Amino acid sequence: MIDVEDGERMATSRPVRRARRTGAALASVVLALSLGACDAIPGLPGNGAETSSPAAGEPMEPAAVAAAESTPVDPSWLCRPGEGTPPVGSTAGGTMTPQSVRADGNVLEVSGPFRLEAEHHYRGFAPVGVLVPADPGNRGLPAPGFEGELGVAGAPIPPIVVRERVEVSGDGPAPSTVTAHLTLGTCDDSPLPDGQFLLRLSGGGIDGPGHAEADAGWSADGDVLVDVVDGAVEVVPGVVTAPSGEVPVDLSPLQCGARLAPLGTGDELAVQVADPTTRVSTAVPEDELGVSVSAQVTVTSPDLGTRALFQGVVLTHPGTGTVVAGARNTARIALQWIDQDGVTRTGRAWTTREACGHRALRPGEYRAHAVAVTVDEDGATRLVLSDPWSVEIVDEQPDG
Repeated sequence: MIDVEDGERMATSRPVRRARRTGAALASVVLALSLGACDAIPGLPGNGAETSSPAAGEPMEPAAVAAAESTPVDPSWLCRPGEGTPPVGSTAGGTMTPQSVRADGNVLEVSGPFRLEAEHHYRGFAPVGVLVPADPGNRGLPAPGFEGELGVAGAPIPPIVVRERVEVSGDGPAPSTVTAHLTLGTCDDSPLPDGQFLLRLSGGGIDGPGHAEADAGWSADGDVLVDVVDGAVEVVPGVVTAPSGEVPVDLSPLQCGARLAPLGTGDELAVQVADPTTRVSTAVPEDELGVSVSAQVTVTSPDLGTRALFQGVVLTHPGTGTVVAGARNTARIALQWIDQDGVTRTGRAWTTREACGHRALRPGEYRAHAVAVTVDEDGATRLVLSDPWSVEIVDEQPDG
């Protein structure tokens, strides 16, 4: 096993076991491994001859890592800022690119390609994880107060820390892909707090260039997004990392002239409408930007936590069902936290400006829908529609 200056290891915190979203659970296949007779996990790097080449070796097998024994980790450098030394200094020796995430209870597993820098030597894989709360306004960034260096005097104490990890010894070519298997806990052994968090991965186990072969490390090239709901870790559907707080989406069904129809199963979202506009004028009141059809749009889901979400109002032609107002053509939508009450926003479709094909919609009867767009666990776009309501556009000002 590898030591990356973790210091004295602490006792294991009790795991929280709970089944979560489909596809979010760890692989249930457990390989029959015998770890007592050797230092490295069978089938993983670590049994080959020493080499100075940064050439990629065989990939780690996530199932083998998941079946391996975890080692306690001492998080005191985070729990008592300024009293300990961070376990990794330089992280210039290698880079991990997170590509997949799995979660089960308080266990988190992140896999992705690994690249070793030139003149560095792989000596094993021992991940270090730091979790910080996400910014409610931009869930790809740390919350205020957690943007700086952690573990130093005056730094905040993270609400979640790593209490165990799987360490993989090695001496040879670095694996082409790696898997960080972490057991999460808290500084005071309390349950994991609910919320959305960013996991920052790094690690040691690399010798640097030069005669002294100075210790070096690696880091991930993006923060991993994870949720905690009812004390259990969950994967954000369709998203691994999102530095901008937004993720790609296909809004072509909401473009001008598109025939409005549901897309996919909706990922169990439900859309409710309150206070919908049913009659508007073609005349724009003084000191107003324009006239719009609006409604309070509430989106709920049985799966609480963070997801990509857009909600709004669109108008369609009653004869063709095509979008005539409220069209969207953006390629990205924001991440939103959905709690028991859902997410409520005012949706608006302008009828006197930005209407499709005209500066304003002509008088007549139209059909309005509230819409919700999300991204599922496979990254596919899902579009959900509310029940429609009728909207009348008239030449004169509406009554009242």
